[in-house]
Amino acid sequence: MRAEAFHAPVLPREHAADEAALSTVAAPDGTAVLFCRSDEAGGWLSDFTQTGEKAGSGAGLTGTDHVSLTQPFDNFDEAALFYRSVLGLRPDPLTEFAAPFGLVRSRAVTDPAHDVRISLNVAVLRRGDWAPGVPDPQHIAFATDDIIASATAMRALGAPLLSIPDNYYDDLDARLAPPPDLLASMREYSVLYDRDEHGEFLHFYTELLGSRVFFEVVQRVGGYSGYGAVNAPVRMAAHRRARRGAS
Repeated sequence: MRAEAFHAPVLPREHAADEAALSTVAAPDGTAVLFCRSDEAGGWLSDFTQTGEKAGSGAGLTGTDHVSLTQPFDNFDEAALFYRSVLGLRPDPLTEFAAPFGLVRSRAVTDPAHDVRISLNVAVLRRGDWAPGVPDPQHIAFATDDIIASATAMRALGAPLLSIPDNYYDDLDARLAPPPDLLASMREYSVLYDRDEHGEFLHFYTELLGSRVFFEVVQRVGGYSGYGAVNAPVRMAAHRRARRGAS
């Protein structure tokens, strides 16, 4: 009802008689936002049959940290207004950073408890392509309590982790001087690092899967609430190098 009051387009959604009815509205970039009730009879969880099997130990992922959505240039400000008006999320300050193809602007929207985080990104000044054959990449970041253990497990499971150049860690040592053992482990598993007055942020990425999506795993220590923007140019350059090598 709130979305309709703010004239957000309501999307028709077909469903079978025994399937949950999910109300859906469109964000300015065309992203479908579904409103799912999971704590009531007839919610979306009832569409699935429990197998009774216990989940494996996996890679130690504990939940979703944030979703990152690349926006068309003309929708960036409108998207922030949509998520603020319809979902009540609060916009964080704007950040800008250099990318291999130009300048990128980013703004996250979150709830007060930071349980929901959506990062909106747009290319402000663009020269050439993001990388060979990649139209506006999107990514999902999962949370972990032990970044090195998760990276070790994912590499053992065959996940295509993104390789970060050695000189990043030489620069990191000069800038922030993390403990030598941690620095060595981050170098081995291509983990990136940031720190501010509130805490620390450790994260790594997969390579692009298909032509548009990749994944991130993050560990937040203390009250760090950012997204490691200082490392974004390094990640983008590493993705670009990997794509050029594969093309």
